[in-house]
Amino acid sequence: MGTEPEGRLLLSLGWPIIVSMLVQALYNIVDSVFVSHMNTLPQEALQKILGELYTPGVGEYIGDKAIAALSLVNPLQMLLISVAVGTSVGINSLISRRLGARRFEDANRAAGNGLVVLLISAAVFTVAGLTLSGPFMRWQSDDPIVQLMGIHYMSICLSLCVGVFLSCGIERIMTAQGRTIFAMLMQLTGAIVNIVLDRVFVLGWGFVPAMGVKGAAIATIAGQFASMILAIILLFGTKHEIRIRPADYKLRRQTVYEIYRVGLPSILMQAVGTAMMFGMNAILKALGEYQIANVDASVDYPDLYRGAFGTYFRLQSIIFMPVFGLTNAAMSVLGFNFGARNRVRFMRAFRMLLIYCCIFMLFGTLLFQLFSGQIIQMFGISVEMQAVTRRALHIISIGFIFAAAGISFSTAFGATDTSLYGAITSLQRQLIVLLPVAALLAWITKDVDGIWWAFPISEFITLIVAGLLFKRLYRRKIKPLDDLPTFED
Repeated sequence: MGTEPEGRLLLSLGWPIIVSMLVQALYNIVDSVFVSHMNTLPQEALQKILGELYTPGVGEYIGDKAIAALSLVNPLQMLLISVAVGTSVGINSLISRRLGARRFEDANRAAGNGLVVLLISAAVFTVAGLTLSGPFMRWQSDDPIVQLMGIHYMSICLSLCVGVFLSCGIERIMTAQGRTIFAMLMQLTGAIVNIVLDRVFVLGWGFVPAMGVKGAAIATIAGQFASMILAIILLFGTKHEIRIRPADYKLRRQTVYEIYRVGLPSILMQAVGTAMMFGMNAILKALGEYQIANVDASVDYPDLYRGAFGTYFRLQSIIFMPVFGLTNAAMSVLGFNFGARNRVRFMRAFRMLLIYCCIFMLFGTLLFQLFSGQIIQMFGISVEMQAVTRRALHIISIGFIFAAAGISFSTAFGATDTSLYGAITSLQRQLIVLLPVAALLAWITKDVDGIWWAFPISEFITLIVAGLLFKRLYRRKIKPLDDLPTFED
């Protein structure tokens, strides 16, 4: 952390997380791909899945309905992940800073307290999954088939979420120590189990009947529990800097405060995505209802637009998840050198992070501009939904390069205990600018392309705000750091 060249250090720490998060993104897409191909199931299998909702010919549009259901549940999944990842970011930041300052007992306490608060958070989502799945889906959709599939997916994924909370927390404990290879193994284990079981449970295999969207939820939970089990084995069965003792599980007000001082802004920053998804789905629904009334009443435009947006959102994770993997590693490097008060090394690492993120995002832009048609053909969705999704990929990816710089700035905010700045930029990017601009352009153009253009506009404005906040951060916190000799000196 304190001696290796910054660029090489970021890549050596980051590549295992990049690989694991790329696989994570792929298995999220695989979920959607398999459920979209429910139209290939025989009529008997569809009858068992849909029950009394089954009607002849339902297979023609069942793929679109399944994608729409996953898209409507996605905001709550994002909220769950936001709490798990945000809390874990707080744990990571605190451990990194304590290790950098050579306060090892405090680092152990941060890890123990962090696991306890993650378990408490998981319990809250379990209750929500058991009690709110039905009311939520009935509120979101009037289509009984979409409601049924959404209830199945939401109730299973939320009520059995302890696996994702613990695996995410332990991954960050390992990452804070530079053990990113362990984080990669955890992610890969969960992803591989999920991908394999998707094929088995969604479309059926051998004696296992096809279960559709419910099967996708079961596969997801199985993968999360596999990751959690491996994480626990690695945390307590291997030697590393963090050694959690029973006393470290006793919650201490100051430790929990320090975790959430960084973690809460990170939670809010990521949970903004939930609000963005709700808002965007509402705008797309309103535009779709206008199209039904004024263009073609035979087309279900609300589900068409929301399903296309959900498909785009999963596909964009191919690009964003590896970037987040790199920033996870950078958080530890930046936090360590900030705690060690090494300004020069901190800034060199930040510049390398910015360059790497821009390269990743440029690749993503080219991928979606040149190969969007081939990518979308993986899904068993209608021609109409494919066309809308392709336009979304073309337009929204224009703003990826702006997002790269904004994400880099947010990582620096988290590593320097100023995640509030990151929350501000996230609010700008996904709520304060994005939703009003999307609503305005939808009203002016009466076309879904106007909504897609709101994304690059929002990314550009957010980049300007993030740059100004970083300039303030540098002047107040980074520039005054003691420029101490590096460890190698």
